[in-house]
This record gives sequence, structure tokens and C-alpha cells, in this order.
Amino acid sequence: MPNATYAQLDTTIRVKESSLLAKEDYDALLRANSLEDVFAALRKTNYHIPENIGETHDFEGFLTRDLREMYAGLYEETPVDEVVDVFALRYSYHNLKVLFKEWYTERDFSHMYINIGRFSIEALRTLMQTGEGNQFPEVMKAGVQHARDYYDEYQDLDGISILLDQAYLGHLRAIADESDDQDMAKTLLMMIDLENLSMVVRGMKQGRSRGFLEAVLSDDGTFEEVELVDLATSKDYNRVLDKFASLPFAGKINDRISANDPIDVVQLDKKIKKIEAEEIRQSAWVPFGPMPVLAYIYFKENEVANLRLILNAKEYDLDQKSVEERMRPIYGL
Repeated sequence: MPNATYAQLDTTIRVKESSLLAKEDYDALLRANSLEDVFAALRKTNYHIPENIGETHDFEGFLTRDLREMYAGLYEETPVDEVVDVFALRYSYHNLKVLFKEWYTERDFSHMYINIGRFSIEALRTLMQTGEGNQFPEVMKAGVQHARDYYDEYQDLDGISILLDQAYLGHLRAIADESDDQDMAKTLLMMIDLENLSMVVRGMKQGRSRGFLEAVLSDDGTFEEVELVDLATSKDYNRVLDKFASLPFAGKINDRISANDPIDVVQLDKKIKKIEAEEIRQSAWVPFGPMPVLAYIYFKENEVANLRLILNAKEYDLDQKSVEERMRPIYGL
């Protein structure tokens, strides 16, 4: 990834960042008295709100369209597809889960497809059924083959979902290993490590078995799977935090997470999201490289998730405080 090729893109990304919603925009949306007021506020932004949205309430339609257009544009503008893949692959692996479910249950779940990313539904279906597809990297083929082999032996669809989650993290690690951008590689490793931290604590809280933990914890982060499983089964929160305190972003873990806190998975995940956002936000200012692109996608995804939350809250008259507590970190804060 020659960083010089990102020089022009940096300017484009800074322009795109200026269109992300600011705190004042969120305040206006949260204060809105009705869905109609939310739509009116959004029409003042770059979001294209359908005229009949008040009748259809198809929030997902325009939000997904906005994301699809963003990813399509970035694939054209970014020198290396794998940079955009970091987040777009979530949709590809989601679609693979749906396709496996369709194949093995002989039912139609096409309404669950999310057509985002550079791999079409038909190409993913061929990959799932035959293992073939020249456009797919070997790490992705291997993950799909593993899922097929697992189902052939155990006939367990839930297990396929877990394996494909792990395949996504393994794919991130492969992108990190192949990247010659140190900041990007560190960011991807951080994402895997933070996902493992969340899963370790969830496993402790829920009293999960070693077998389950071996399935859901990723071996592609800083720590080996056996170390993570031992941590989760130890039920020693201090030991978990001490272990993760050795990581490069440990200072933020120590600032936000205390062993004296009760083990609250929801609050822990919120703190983890803040750590992730702080690290990505800081790396976004490294010029002439892929990090501004990654950061923009990250905060755009957060923005769409927040809008989805606010729109549904207004539709069902949910408490504003609970909505604010569940919102993801936003750009600029």
C-alpha cells in the first residue's frame, strides 16, 4: 500500500467527514417531538429521505442505501480494496450466514440479504456451495470450507454462525499481516483483541463451558486461544484486566475499566466501543495512508447505527435517556 497514492484521497475523505453529523445534529434529533420532526431534521443533512417515509416507515431502506453508496464510492476511490473490506466484509459474512441457512433448510431468506460490499450474493452462493471463486482471497475460502465441514459433521446451523464470525476476525488478521501500513495493522489487531476481551467477560458472566469458549474466542489476536479460555474459566476479573493491560492501548483500558466495577457486559461493551473509537480517531490524523479511510467508514457506520436507534425510539416512544446510553461514539467527540 504505497502511502503516496493516498495523498489525493485524504482531501476527499476530509470533505466527506465534514458531512458527518455533529453533536448539535444529534441533540436536535433527540429533542424532536415526533418522527416527522426527525425526518425534517434529517432532510437538512446529506441524507436522502424518501417522500413517503412517513407512510412506509422503511428506515432500513434509506439507511442501507446510504451505506451502499458510501462503500461503492470508496471502493472506486481507495487504492487497495482490502482497506474498505475491513468493514464491508461484515456484510459479506452476514450474507454467507443467510446463504448457508437457505441451503441447509431449503427455505427462502432473501429478505435478509444486505447488498453491501464487493462480493455479490450470487458469487457468495457459489463460494458457499462449491468453494470456488477467483475473486475471493484464500482466507475467505478457508473459512467457508471450515463452516461446510463443520455442518457436514454436526448439522448445527448455530455453529456455522459462530465459525463465520471467527472467519471474519481471521480475515481481518490476514489483511493486517499483508498490510505494510503499521497503523492499520495495529488498528485491526486492536479490534480483534477488544472483541476477545468482550467475549472473555461474557463467558465469565454467563458461566460458559470451555468448549463454547474455544468456539467463540479468536486465535487471531495478540493472545492465543488457550490463554483466553483459561482467563474466562478462571472467573478472576482482575486477572483478565491485568492480561489485557499489556496491550498497546492498555492505558485506555485502565482509564475506563476497573476490576472494582461489577461485571456489567452492556457497560463493558460501551466502554470498549469508546476505547476503539478513541484509538481510531487518533489514528485518523496520520496522513497519506489508509487510516483516514478506515476512520471515516467506522464513524459513518456508527452514525447509521445511531440513526437507526433514534428512528426506532421515536416510532415506539422509547425513553430518551436509554437511547443516549446505547448510542455509539460519534465523529469529533
